[in-house]
Amino acid sequence: MNHKRPKLRELINFLTAQELDESLDDFPDVRGQFTDNQQKYLRDRIILDYFEKHPEEIDKLLAAIKECNPTAYKKYIPDETPNPPNEISNSTEDTKCDVLVLAANPIGTDLLQLQEEANLIRLRLQEGEVGKNYIVKVKRAVQVEELSKYLLQYEPLILHFSGHGSPSGEIILNNSQGQAQPLCPEALAELLAVLKGRIECVVLNACFSLEKADALMEQVSCVIGMSKEIDDQSAVAFAAGFYRGLGFGRGYYTAFEVGRNEIKLLKLPDSTVLHFITRDTSLLQREVVKPRVTRTTPPQSTEATLYPLWFGTNRRPNNPQDISQGFSGERDRQLHYGTCQVAVPKWHKIGSTGSPFWQRLLTLTDDRLKLKRESLKLLQEQNFWDEVQRTLQANQPEEGSALVFIHGFNVSFEDAALRAAQIGVDLQVSGIMAFYSWPSRGKLTSYTADEATIEASEKYIAEFLLNLAQKSGAEKIHIIAHSMGNKGLLRAMQRILAQVQAAESKILFGQIFLAAPDVDPDVFEELAAAYQNLAERTTLYISAKDKALATSGIIHDHPRVGFFPPITVVDGIDTVEVSDIDLTLLGHGYFADARDLLQDMHRLLMHNASPEQRFGLRNKQEN
Repeated sequence: MNHKRPKLRELINFLTAQELDESLDDFPDVRGQFTDNQQKYLRDRIILDYFEKHPEEIDKLLAAIKECNPTAYKKYIPDETPNPPNEISNSTEDTKCDVLVLAANPIGTDLLQLQEEANLIRLRLQEGEVGKNYIVKVKRAVQVEELSKYLLQYEPLILHFSGHGSPSGEIILNNSQGQAQPLCPEALAELLAVLKGRIECVVLNACFSLEKADALMEQVSCVIGMSKEIDDQSAVAFAAGFYRGLGFGRGYYTAFEVGRNEIKLLKLPDSTVLHFITRDTSLLQREVVKPRVTRTTPPQSTEATLYPLWFGTNRRPNNPQDISQGFSGERDRQLHYGTCQVAVPKWHKIGSTGSPFWQRLLTLTDDRLKLKRESLKLLQEQNFWDEVQRTLQANQPEEGSALVFIHGFNVSFEDAALRAAQIGVDLQVSGIMAFYSWPSRGKLTSYTADEATIEASEKYIAEFLLNLAQKSGAEKIHIIAHSMGNKGLLRAMQRILAQVQAAESKILFGQIFLAAPDVDPDVFEELAAAYQNLAERTTLYISAKDKALATSGIIHDHPRVGFFPPITVVDGIDTVEVSDIDLTLLGHGYFADARDLLQDMHRLLMHNASPEQRFGLRNKQEN
C-alpha cells in the first residue's frame, strides 16, 4: 500500500468534513483529537500525522473512504485488482453496528457539543471489557430522508439520537439544505415496525423527547427521553455515564441510573428530566447487555493513558465561550479553577515530556505527552473543591495527598500541563496532581514581562494554595516551584503566613521543593522563614551548571539562589547541590529531567527522610 500514500493527502483534502467524519468511525484515537467547530485543515493535519505513524492502518481507512465516497476514492486511489464478482465477505463489522449515533445540529439552532458526546460514547464504552467489543457508528448532519438507509445498513442494537427536540416531542434533523426538519416519532415507530430490526433501546438525547416516546414502545424494549428542556452539558454527561455502564456490562436500566448519577456527580442541572420507559419489566433486572456484532479484528489498542490534572490560573482564556482553545499569556483579574487531561503514551520515558523529532523518527515511536484540549473544563470555585474532595475521598487514606507544580519563565499553559503530568506520573503521585499556571508569555524575549507578571500573580497563587489547604480535604499538600515560579511562591507563602497568624489558625504543607529558584538571595533569606513556619520540610536544589540562572544573575547584576557560587544556606531549609546530575542543555530543567533527582523527591514524598538518610547525598562544606 506504500504506493498509495502520496495520493492519501490529495484524497483527504478533497473530501468534505462530514465525509471524513464518517470515514473515521473506526478510528477513535484520531477522532478523540477533534473538537467541535475545528477547522478542516487542522483535522486534515491530525489525520495525516496519525496515518504517517500508523501506515499499517491506511488500508482500513481507504476502505472506509471507498464506502463513503466511491467516486473520490476511484479518482485518487484507482483499484488495481477488482474483487471477483462472486466474492462474498463473511464480515459484518463494516456494515453492522451495536450503537448507531445519529446527530444533527441544523443551521439556525443553538450550537451543541455533538462532537464531545460522540467521542465520550466511544471512550466510555472502551473503559469496560464488554464495551471493547461494541461497534459504534456515528452519522452527523443526518437528514430525515437518510434515516431508513442507515437503519437498513447498520441494523443497530441501540439507536441514539443526539441533537435538538421540539416542545411537541419531535426530533430535529436536517433537510437537504442543512436546515431544521422535524422527525415525527410516530413515523419513526412505523419505520421500525416495517423494518423489523433488532433495535432494543432508543436513546432520545434531546429536549422534550419524552413527549411522544410512547409511540416507539410497541417496537422496542425501552426508550430513554427527556420530559422537558435539558442543559447541553447535562445531556453529554448522561451519555457518558450511560455508555460507561453498558461498557462494564450493566443492563439498560442500571446504565440509565449511572448516566443520571453522572449529572449529579458533576453538579449539573436537569438530572430529573431524564426518564426510562419500558413495558418489559424484566429489563429492570437485566444484569448484562452484550454487543451482537462479531468483530473480525480486535479493537484499536489505546496507546496512551489519560492523566487527570487540576489547575488554577490567572491567565485570560483565549475564548471564554470555548475553553478548549486554552489560555493566553495575558493577565486576567480573577482566579480560574479547572481540570484537564494529558495523554501519556505507553512509550513515555521518566523525566521526559517527549523526544525531539529526529529521535522519534529513528525509533518510529511518538512518546510526546499531549494535552487533550477537549478535556479542558472550567469549574465554579465551589464545584472545583467539591470535585477535589470527592476524588480524594474515593482514594485510600494513604492516597489523600495533593502535589502542586508552579512553573517558571517562558512556559505556556499547555507546557505547564504537560510538565505537571510528567511529574505526577514519574513521581507516582498518590492523590491528585495539580498545577498553577501564571500568565507567562511563553517567549524567551519576554523575560522582563514575565518578571512583572509573576509579581502581579502572587496574590492569586496565595489564594489557590490557601484554598487548597483549607477546602480540598487533602491529608498533605506538597509543592514544587521551578525557576521564576519560586518568586511567586515566596511572596505567596508570606501572604499565607500573615493570614494564618492573623486568624490564629494553623496550616502545614508537606514537602516544598524549590528547584533552580530565580530569586535574589537577599530577598530569599529575608522571607524564607515562611517556609519554616508552613512546611514539614523544604528542600532547595541548586546547580553550578545552570546557564539560564547565570544569565539572570548578569541581567540583575546579582547572583540567583539556584546558582552557585555562592551557595545560599538558610536555617531550616535543606540545600542540595545537583550539578553532577544535570541533563539539559541550559542546565535549568534538571528538577523534572533527571531520574536521580526525581527519585530523591519521591523518597521525600514517601518518607520525609533527611538529607543524611537519603541515598546518593553527601554533606558538602560551603565554599
